[in-house]
Amino acid sequence: METLPYVATLGVCVSLLYVVDGAGERAIARDFGLGFAGVSTLVFAATIPASAWGEAQCDAFSTAQFVVAAIAGAGLSAIASVDVASRDWLRRLLCLGLLAIVLGAVVMAFFPQCLAAPYATLDPRLKELWLDHIEEAQSLVTLITHDPRRVAARYGTSFLALALMALRLGRGGWRRQDSLVGALLVASFLVGVWQVRGTTFSIAFALIPLSAWIAKWRARAATNSSVGVALRLAAVWLVSVNPVWTGAAAATSLALEGSASPADEGTADKACENKASFASLGRIPGTTVLATSNLGSPILAFTAHRVFAGPYHRNIAGNLLALDAFLGSADDARRIVHAHGVGLVAVCPGSPESVLLARKAPGGFLAGLINGSIPDWLEPVAETRGSMIELYRVRHAG
Repeated sequence: METLPYVATLGVCVSLLYVVDGAGERAIARDFGLGFAGVSTLVFAATIPASAWGEAQCDAFSTAQFVVAAIAGAGLSAIASVDVASRDWLRRLLCLGLLAIVLGAVVMAFFPQCLAAPYATLDPRLKELWLDHIEEAQSLVTLITHDPRRVAARYGTSFLALALMALRLGRGGWRRQDSLVGALLVASFLVGVWQVRGTTFSIAFALIPLSAWIAKWRARAATNSSVGVALRLAAVWLVSVNPVWTGAAAATSLALEGSASPADEGTADKACENKASFASLGRIPGTTVLATSNLGSPILAFTAHRVFAGPYHRNIAGNLLALDAFLGSADDARRIVHAHGVGLVAVCPGSPESVLLARKAPGGFLAGLINGSIPDWLEPVAETRGSMIELYRVRHAG
């Protein structure tokens, strides 16, 4: 689903090229539409069980995406196959506009929930205490405000590629393939502005114009052995490699701060998620563990235990249950623990998530554990004292 904006961008590009150049793009539009609808049908049949054909999931490929893809692809192919519809640019535009209206009507009638923001169903508490603190879910504006040193590392390469594409457009000689690459790069950059994780795609698309730029200077260097050309080629190579931007950002941070830059957000979490940190927990017979969301996945991966919370946006009930336990009083936590058969409580005191929750509720259960206030219904697991992950065994009545 993260590729959806780029799939849509390609579809729009093919359609607009067909409008502008009916004779040259007609076969491509027909075959693209047919292939898009056909592959979507194959993927739907191969990956979605018949029992789920009536379910529309907005965050995964399901009936909603399949229906839109099938109608869009088949509609584009049909329009491009009919001579009357392809006769002039105005007819092509009107036919594609009608197809867009049909698609909009289908979505509004059958899948209106998918028009909402991707995290619209997320509980406000989870947004405040979880989503807003996930590194890859932050926006460019948030990054500039709170962690500007990472902007170059995340956006430098794609911004350079956009600048190159803009210069090419200004100088003329713009080609069809430039339009496709440019559209994908702009779309991915805008997604990255909305959420940092989108830069994964913008950096990948940036490789295309940057590679062409390098090739251009290599060709010059092959015919001109001057030091100036060689230095420019080296500079072009360096600024086109994303780790260089990452290193420059780190170096700038060091220079400005005059000391070691603060550890990246999540460093303590990574230490807590190390497999070795779960050795003691893994030796304990399987039970239900109360832990923060970032500990949920490694507990499932490295042990035989069960958890409530995990870094999954669909796991609303389980994540809220863990929040209620950790943010509430020790008595609130005891009621939740006994009601749900919890056998162990796991805490990573130094993780950003634990620190955040302790600050949110300084008188809460988690804050008490971090500060050494252990309720009488818990007993520390001796071998985990002083380790990254501290374990507490629940004393069940009777």
